[in-house]
Amino acid sequence: MIGIAAELIGVHPQTLRMYEQKGLLCPRKSIKNTRLYSQEDIELGQHIQRLTQEMGLNLAGVEKILSLERRVARLEGENRKLREELDRQKLEHSRNVAEVHRSYKKEIVLVPRGELSRRDLKGF
Repeated sequence: MIGIAAELIGVHPQTLRMYEQKGLLCPRKSIKNTRLYSQEDIELGQHIQRLTQEMGLNLAGVEKILSLERRVARLEGENRKLREELDRQKLEHSRNVAEVHRSYKKEIVLVPRGELSRRDLKGF
């Protein structure tokens, strides 16, 4: 509920309403339209409070910071997936190269020195 959430975050309930109005916090609502704050909502509220109080940001700045943090998290996730795919492809490539090496080793025939004349090699 808003009163408990406000106390945990260290702000007035009206401040949480303002955060919600600006789209910074989006608590769930009960059937009776009571705001229900999750642990994530509390932590986000505390983060917003630190940005405004300790760093002196206004709510527009907080909104930009939160947007950039979400973007960085999304890009880090994409980057992680791409690295995993690259590692998978490297492994597959190494296996394919090893298979090619195994296949042509069977085709190489050792010929004792002197058995091929220069005339035989002109076609190469």
